[in-house]
Amino acid sequence: MKIDKLQMDRRSLLKAVAAVGATSTLSLAGCSENNIEFALPELKGALDKNGDRVQPWQNWSGNQACEHNELLVPKNTDDIINMVKTTKQHIRLVGSGHSFSGLVPTSESLMNLAYFNGLSNIDTNTQQFDVAANTVLAAAGEELWQSGISLKNMPDINTQTFAGAIATSTHGTGMNYGSMSNDVVQLSLVNGLGEEMTCSKNENTDLFNAARTNIGSLGVITKLRMQAQDKYYLKETTWMMGLEEGLAKAETLRDKHRNFEMYALPHADYILGIALDEVSESDLLTQKSSNGDAYETFKTLSKVVDAVPFLRSFIVNTGARTVEKEERTGKNFEIFGNLRDIRFNEMEYSVPAEHGMACLKEILDTIKKQNIDVIFPMEVRYIKADDIWLSPFYQRDSCAISCHNFHDKDYKKYFAAIEPIFWKYNGRPHWGKIHTLTAKEQRAHYPMFDEFLSVRQAMDPKAIFTNNHINTVLGLA
Repeated sequence: MKIDKLQMDRRSLLKAVAAVGATSTLSLAGCSENNIEFALPELKGALDKNGDRVQPWQNWSGNQACEHNELLVPKNTDDIINMVKTTKQHIRLVGSGHSFSGLVPTSESLMNLAYFNGLSNIDTNTQQFDVAANTVLAAAGEELWQSGISLKNMPDINTQTFAGAIATSTHGTGMNYGSMSNDVVQLSLVNGLGEEMTCSKNENTDLFNAARTNIGSLGVITKLRMQAQDKYYLKETTWMMGLEEGLAKAETLRDKHRNFEMYALPHADYILGIALDEVSESDLLTQKSSNGDAYETFKTLSKVVDAVPFLRSFIVNTGARTVEKEERTGKNFEIFGNLRDIRFNEMEYSVPAEHGMACLKEILDTIKKQNIDVIFPMEVRYIKADDIWLSPFYQRDSCAISCHNFHDKDYKKYFAAIEPIFWKYNGRPHWGKIHTLTAKEQRAHYPMFDEFLSVRQAMDPKAIFTNNHINTVLGLA
């Protein structure tokens, strides 16, 4: 069959590969049991204290869900204080539901901060601004732009809430840029005693060091003050490289560009490079980039994969080598953000930056050797070190490697095969993504782990803000 040249940025690449994966019936080592779709059991919803059924909760991908017996929706800080002081149940916070780990699920109270939205106190001199906890990242871009400032960096999913992003050290890429948590200069929370507290580098310092990556275990974050910078335009360049070339040049490209990441294609000999650099308004492209017909092309290829699964590598390579260089420009928040209309489950570990390519190569080799049924690209990003106690980037520049599989596929065998590779390279898991580490292993990764627990005990002595997952990863029960 003839395959035309494809113009493809990272969005269309994911959509195109999804078209292959959505109908694929490839098996792991030929075992048919791996073709079974992965799904949660149907939930009916628990009954509240009045005997009414509460709508069950589920995250974006569908791998986490719960039947809580109470939904708390405070309208202001006083409401939160009252709810915390009078509760007889555990409380878990919920944002936009983009965490894949068990941070949210509870059979008791779920709190939604739907009324805590918006930016305020935008200061063009300090380039700082206040943001309510439930505000999604995408909502900040244009408003900050009109004031002449922008976020320093952003993750590629911009529908997360600020509080949720901070809680898990959500990050973008760029060797000179830390996670979202690193740009917090002050935050306010209501602790487990119903006390409203403010912390910063100079006020309640230990709380500040703990709260900037808190996994929802210290209390209810209500407001954050963030550090921004002058507004800027970005040019994104996307191109395909040979795998060996990409592995060899990764660190050079990382240091050359403002932001650099790669998409590594399992079972393929190619790797997608994505570079972002600041440009002036006069350098903006006049024409919007075209995504070509990649979706339909890969949809056609998927039928071939179904018929001849032993040709998987050949098919993926054929599609990859047709991808042409792509460029696009725009306001920074327009370039950073991605519309994720392809649902997936994800594991991410951060390893020391100098070990990133070795770790990635071993994962790719393992996928080939074990014939693991996955074609979803792996995302590779770089993050600057910070001083936040539970940050995966605490005191080390890091390379984050994210592994995905489609939301309706059983990811467990795939992740089980590669997770030990991350351990080999002293990897720290992303708090919001799938991993199997308990408090014993986590303590070994974080020098300030016990200091965090001391702050957590002081902030929440009755352990209100816990669930089974929190108890496991922090060793609380």
